[in-house]
Amino acid sequence: MDSSQLLATVNLVLGGLVFLLGFVILRENPHQRLNRVVSMMLFFGGLGAVLAALTLLVPGKGEGAGLQSNVAYLWELFFPTAFLLASVFPEERAFARPFVLPGGFKSPNFVLLVYAPHAFHFMLVVATALLPEEHAASTTTGLARSLADLATVVGRLFLSVHQSLFSLVDLFFGIAAVALLVGSLRRTRVPRVRQQLGAITVGLVSCLVLYAFATTIPTLLGRPLERGMQAALTTAALTLGSGAIAYAMVRHKFLDTKLIARRGILYAVASALLIGFYLTVIERVNAGVAKAFGIDARIVEPVFLIIALTLFQPAVAKLEDSLDRMFLRDPSDYRNVLRALGRELQTTIDLEDLLNRSVRTLTEALLLRSSYMVALTADGPVARTGAGEAMSPESLDGVAALMPRLSTQEASYRLSDPVDGLRRVDRELLVRTLGVELMVPLRWRNETLGLVLLGEKITGTEFTSEDVTLLNNLGSQMGVSLQNALLLRDRLRVARIEEELSLAHQIQQTFLQSDFPALPRCEVHAVNLPSRQVGGDYYDVVTAPDGSFLVAIADVAGKGVPAALLSSMLQAALRTQARSVESPAAILRNINALVYRSTAVHQFATFFLARVAADGRRMTYCNAGHNWPALLRRGQRTWLQAGGTILGIMEDVVLEEDSFDLASGDLLVFYTDGISEATNVEGELYGEERLMDFVSDLPPALNPEAIAMSILREIERHLGRLEAQDDRTLVVLRVHEASREPLAPGPVGLEVGAG
Repeated sequence: MDSSQLLATVNLVLGGLVFLLGFVILRENPHQRLNRVVSMMLFFGGLGAVLAALTLLVPGKGEGAGLQSNVAYLWELFFPTAFLLASVFPEERAFARPFVLPGGFKSPNFVLLVYAPHAFHFMLVVATALLPEEHAASTTTGLARSLADLATVVGRLFLSVHQSLFSLVDLFFGIAAVALLVGSLRRTRVPRVRQQLGAITVGLVSCLVLYAFATTIPTLLGRPLERGMQAALTTAALTLGSGAIAYAMVRHKFLDTKLIARRGILYAVASALLIGFYLTVIERVNAGVAKAFGIDARIVEPVFLIIALTLFQPAVAKLEDSLDRMFLRDPSDYRNVLRALGRELQTTIDLEDLLNRSVRTLTEALLLRSSYMVALTADGPVARTGAGEAMSPESLDGVAALMPRLSTQEASYRLSDPVDGLRRVDRELLVRTLGVELMVPLRWRNETLGLVLLGEKITGTEFTSEDVTLLNNLGSQMGVSLQNALLLRDRLRVARIEEELSLAHQIQQTFLQSDFPALPRCEVHAVNLPSRQVGGDYYDVVTAPDGSFLVAIADVAGKGVPAALLSSMLQAALRTQARSVESPAAILRNINALVYRSTAVHQFATFFLARVAADGRRMTYCNAGHNWPALLRRGQRTWLQAGGTILGIMEDVVLEEDSFDLASGDLLVFYTDGISEATNVEGELYGEERLMDFVSDLPPALNPEAIAMSILREIERHLGRLEAQDDRTLVVLRVHEASREPLAPGPVGLEVGAG
């Protein structure tokens, strides 16, 4: 086998591999324009390799050489196709889009404009090839023969000039393609797209330089190269141009090629290299055997073939494994990135971290123009944006509303297909407003917890079946992680509430006194049992500089920290005015104005306030909407009703006050509605009258603490197995004989049964 035959064989193998690569790309997604353009580019490149082989195998003067030479111009369509590729990748250029000309005419198809020069060139070449030779018209007259010969000479001369100049057209298309790719490379900030552009640009530049030295420059100088050298340079040009695309596909996942196709390309190249090596070696071995032993080498070829198969099998496996590690097992490959994300999410339990990391990783790995992740929480839906404009509240509510309507039978939804449960308005929101192409629901036990919304890819390629399968698996893992994150969020929320309640409880304990000061003629005991950790009831006993003292009891609307804060504000306001304002009604009017100006509409309080004179013989009181306290005296009871409306509802209120003398043995019981409105299993309220009847029947010698404990035990008996639904607060005041010394204060805030 001489050098021409070897080079022809290499060209045929190269052409076959390039054809195979183009077929794989077209088969991957024939409906995608980018795939069609790249496969066409490779088909023309493969045709160039095959025609280069035929040029070497067919003698220059032989039959069919002329037609083969003319058809060879078809492979030059490789260059306008490369320009077409650079015009639509990674984004379609403005000049490649149809536009309206003046007068309302639409612009011609961009593809037709690109191929028009080469179409004209090819038709001219074919037409000239059909011209008769100068001696072919022997049967015609002399004048007709002369005219025919002249037309042939002129046509061939025009073709020669045209061919010399047309190589510049190929060079122009190549340079324009490289310029567009370099411009895209400078603008693009996405790492993987930059890698793809870089590989293709380097390959195309190398192809262009070699083609210029093989064809363009010799043609312009009028010194064509020897056929073998021209074929070798052309082969090298096609190898670099097509190889760059293959490398971008295998190494950087150009065109979103499936893994099996990328591995097939890689292994086909490896096998071709080994076969070429075998053919080269076996030729030399055969020649050596024939020379050494004087026998026909074909006799021992089967033996060498068996040896080669035995040795090549582990060699191929080793080579494939090495190539696989080198090109396919790339940590930055989006498959590996998404698999790593799935593993990381198994230990991610923070909702914010989960949403942000997931949507950001998906956007970068899949090269998306827009992407969102929506989760349903106890506080409402939340969304995070990976690319594109942030989701508006209206859009977020719309996405949250459509989640329950989605079928739980599908792992993902392509919006190009019909989707059960989606209405027309839902499609308008997802496709037109948010630009979504694929939805992946995040579920836990058939409950949709969230959605991953993926928009168009930057490269314009579609989501492959491999993409969808990987996203479906990732969606299952993300659903579990999202459930864990939501559970943690709820638990933290409960812990935060408990912490707030603990803080509110501490706030309450600071103003619900445990010790009262020594009081003239009176003994006071108070107890508070909140229905929860923090209640809304408040009581206080405040001494004034003149020796008098104030007794207060209030019920604040609400529970928790807001109620505790309002109670603390009431205490501060009361203690501030106790030294300067004598009238209970005036104090409550001032407190009302403060509550009205400083709190929300739904915050208010009932308040009973009484002032006992310094000698302990007279009480003045005002009741602002509170439960009527009772005065028990010698078998009689009097309700303390004088006052007005509750505090915090109106800015100006009219409050009245009343006074009465205190006699020895008088018993006053102040309480909140948690006492009088305690409800048993039959729905029966305990009531004020029953409460006073119970207190009247108690032994008269009991002190205030014992009376309070007895009342609370009676309320517990009435409730039965039910828990109290409201706070229970009692203040019991007993008036002693005038000659009796003030008693030491008793403990305050004891629970039922204490003491």
